Amino acid sequence: MKPVLRIVPPGAAQRAADPDAPAIAFFSGEREALQVATSAIGLGIDLRTGGESRITASEGELRELLGPLDDLAPELAARLRRYLEPVPAWRLRTRSLPLDRPLIMGILNLTDDSFSGDGVGRSVDAALRRASALREAGADIIDAGAESARADRPVLDAASEAALVARVVADLSSEGHLVSIDTYKAPVAEAALAAGAELVNDISGLTLGVGAAAEAARAGAGYVLNYSYSVPKRRPDSPPQYGDVVVETLAWVEARLAQLRATGLGRAQVAVDPGIAFGKSHDEDLQMLRRLGELGTFGLPVLLAHSRKNFIGSVTGRAPTDRDLETHVATALAHEQGARIFRVHDVEGTRRALEIAAAITSARAGA
Repeated sequence: MKPVLRIVPPGAAQRAADPDAPAIAFFSGEREALQVATSAIGLGIDLRTGGESRITASEGELRELLGPLDDLAPELAARLRRYLEPVPAWRLRTRSLPLDRPLIMGILNLTDDSFSGDGVGRSVDAALRRASALREAGADIIDAGAESARADRPVLDAASEAALVARVVADLSSEGHLVSIDTYKAPVAEAALAAGAELVNDISGLTLGVGAAAEAARAGAGYVLNYSYSVPKRRPDSPPQYGDVVVETLAWVEARLAQLRATGLGRAQVAVDPGIAFGKSHDEDLQMLRRLGELGTFGLPVLLAHSRKNFIGSVTGRAPTDRDLETHVATALAHEQGARIFRVHDVEGTRRALEIAAAITSARAGA
């Protein structure tokens, strides 16, 4: 399974030293049209293998390629245009968040069984205190969730979960917090959005249908598409087998984006999450992080939910409560590859890590 288009972008150091540093573009299908289009602008195809054509080209050359592709292969042209014209701001229910700086999503677990031990339980007052601390530390978004994603914890009744999050979200919104609801259940998403939530963070990857996404579309809210190999809270009977986990993740995202468009979600409303710890081994999580820049192919904001997860423990042997330093290293490396939204437990440490990461990798010379 391969995406129609996959772009491997140049690194930050290459771009800083040479504004015309080339990207590597892999196109699947339309080989004859691509041959004619590249020849028209004096650009060659490097390699043809496995049904793919590879082109090495600067951003300027890729923009020039749009002209002949518009005539010869309009669908390829549309996909390439999305990469070249990325979404500048993430559109939520009542506002938009510019993506010219990193955004921090602070985790608010309305549970007693969080894997990282920082849940506040069902207390609305405790949730408000935790959210205020997250905002003071630098959180742009408060991501509230009432059900643990752990497979060994029970699935909550949707009606009681909706009642809880509606109370919490209403109070958070009244205090000026920008709230995300972490749910895959349509009734919970509906209740949270009605109470003032701005976006839906859906871990299901549409494996249970498009109910939560449809609620986001109906409310004009933002939506996070999270890669997931299987339905929430259920481990697959046998581990998935990937030929290339990154290529297959991009193909998965490509297919799901078409489903989201059918719900009425606009392009600017959708952020993409590579799904660290969702249907991948810890080694495959690391491969995904190593090549995170390829998710920029879609021109959508990339959200990374990696905080304190078990791939870190596999490398360091440390417990979840002692993984913030490693999380910050991964955050800085992901920022260099274009990720702009970071869902984390330690907001202050993330803010500090991103300040230096942005200064090194994306600030203008002299800034």
